[in-house]
Amino acid sequence: MNRSLQMKAGLCAVIILLAIYGMLPTFKALAISHAEREAAKANPTRLAQIEEIDAKAIRRGLDLKGGMYLVLEVDQTGMDPNQAADSLKRVKEILYNRIDKFGVSEPEITTFGSNRIVVKLPGLQDPERAKALLGKTAKLEFRLVRQPDEITDALTRMDQAFLGDKNFAAAVDTTLGADPAAQRPFSGLLVTQPGITSTPLFVAEEDVDRVVAMLDDPRALSRLRGVEFQLGMESLSSGARKLRPLYLVDGKASVSGDQLTDAQASANNERPGLWQVNFSLGTRGAREFARLTGENVGRYLAISLDGRISSAPVIQSRIAGNGTISGNFTNDEASDLALLLRAGALPTDISIAEERTVGPSLGSDSIRMGVNASLVGSLLVVLFMVVYYRVGGLVAVVALVANILILLAVLAQFNLVLTLPGLAGIALTVGMAVDANVLINERIREELRKDKSVRAAVQAGYHNASRTIVDSNLTTLIAGVVLLWFGTGPVKGFAVTMSIGILTSMFTALVMTQVITDMMLLNPKKQTLSI
Repeated sequence: MNRSLQMKAGLCAVIILLAIYGMLPTFKALAISHAEREAAKANPTRLAQIEEIDAKAIRRGLDLKGGMYLVLEVDQTGMDPNQAADSLKRVKEILYNRIDKFGVSEPEITTFGSNRIVVKLPGLQDPERAKALLGKTAKLEFRLVRQPDEITDALTRMDQAFLGDKNFAAAVDTTLGADPAAQRPFSGLLVTQPGITSTPLFVAEEDVDRVVAMLDDPRALSRLRGVEFQLGMESLSSGARKLRPLYLVDGKASVSGDQLTDAQASANNERPGLWQVNFSLGTRGAREFARLTGENVGRYLAISLDGRISSAPVIQSRIAGNGTISGNFTNDEASDLALLLRAGALPTDISIAEERTVGPSLGSDSIRMGVNASLVGSLLVVLFMVVYYRVGGLVAVVALVANILILLAVLAQFNLVLTLPGLAGIALTVGMAVDANVLINERIREELRKDKSVRAAVQAGYHNASRTIVDSNLTTLIAGVVLLWFGTGPVKGFAVTMSIGILTSMFTALVMTQVITDMMLLNPKKQTLSI
C-alpha cells in the first residue's frame, strides 16, 4: 500500500470514527423510552443525565419534536427609527430571559423585518401559559393611594369630562344619591362598599368595560392631573353581585419594578392554598422604598401590575427593601409572575400576529413517516446499485451509509436543527450521492471497454468523473448557500441538510469509494472488477 493510499485510508477511518462518536449521544437518546423519561422527573440525578444526553444529541425542530411557533409584533407607534430598532432589541433580550427561566430547551428567537420577532419553542407542553408569559408587560409599580377628599374632586372632574355624552350615560345608582344619570356619567357607574377602608369605590363586573373605556378616554386623561384611577385585579362578592375595587392613586410611580433584584413565589401562610410573590429591591430601590414608606406611615400603598392593583396594604412602618405581592395566586401564577418580574418588563406592548402549535404526537408521526420514506427510498437505491453495478454498487452502498452517518454527526456536533424539510434534504442527498457513484462506475466501464487494465480504468474513471461531479455539486451548493442565507423556517431547514449533504457526498464519492476500490486492487493478480 503506497503512502498516498495509506493517508487517504487513515483520513476516512478517522472521519468515520469521529462520526460514530458524534452520533453516540443521539443513539443513547433514542434508546431512552418515554416511560423512563417520565420516571426520571422524580429523580433529579437521572433527569440531569438525560438532559445532558439530549443536549448533545441531534436537535429536532418543531415539526419533529412538537412545540409552538409564534410571530410577535412589537408596537412601535410614535417611535423614530432608532427608538424602534432599540425597542425590538430590548424586547428580544427580555423574551430570551423569560423563555430561559421558563425552562424550554433550545428555544429559537429571531427578528423578522423591522417590528416582528419569531419565537420557536420546541417540546413545549403548555402553550397557553407560554403565550401569557411572552405577551405580558409585567410592569410593577408602587403608588400611594390618595385621600378620600381627593377622590371626591377626581369624581367631579370625571363627570364633567363626559357631561352630555350619551354614549357614557350611566344608570342612576341609589347608593350615591338621586341625581340624574346624565349629571353623573362616571360616578353613576360606581358603588360604595361599607367596611372597606383602602378604597370606597367599586365597579360592578358588568360595568367594568364601560369604566375602562372612560378611563382611557383622552378627555378623562386631560382632567385627571397628577392622579389616576386603577381597577383592582380581584373581584369581591357583595350578595349576588361581583364588584371590582377602584383606586385613586398617584399619577406617577413612587418606586418601579425596574429596580427589583429578585422575586420568588412562596406559599401564603395567612391564606392557605394560595401563593404570593416575595421581592427584593436593589440598593437605590431599597433606599427609595424606605423613604416612601417611612414618610407615609398609616397611608395605603397600592401595588400595581400592568395598570391593575394587586393589593393596597396600609403602611405599618418603614420598609427597607423587601416586600410581598399577595392575591388569589395559584402556584403556577405566582411562579410566572415572579419569573416575569425577574426577567424585566417589556419596553412596549406586543401582540401575537401568528401562532402555530405542533403536538408531540404529530411530531412523532412526522418522524416515523419521514424515516420510513427515507428507508424505502434508500432500499430501492441500494437494490438498484447492487443489481446493476454488483461489486461497484456495494462500494457505493458503503459510501452511502457513511455519507448519511457523517451528515447526521455534523448536525449533532454543530448543534444544528433537523426539521421535516431537513429529512427531505437528506433524501435528496442520497440521490445526489448515488448519482455521483453512477457517474464514476459508468466512466470506469467506458475505460474497461477500451481494454485498459482494471487499475488504469479505475484511475481514469475517477479522474474523468470527478470534474463533472465537482462542477454539478458546486452549482447546487451555491444554490443551497443562497437558500440558507436568505431563507427562513422550512426553506432554511432544507438548505442546511442539503448543503452539508453535498459536501459529505463529494467526500464519500470521490475519496472514500476510491480508497475502498484501490484497497480491493492491492493484489497484483487482481485482473477483473465486477462493475
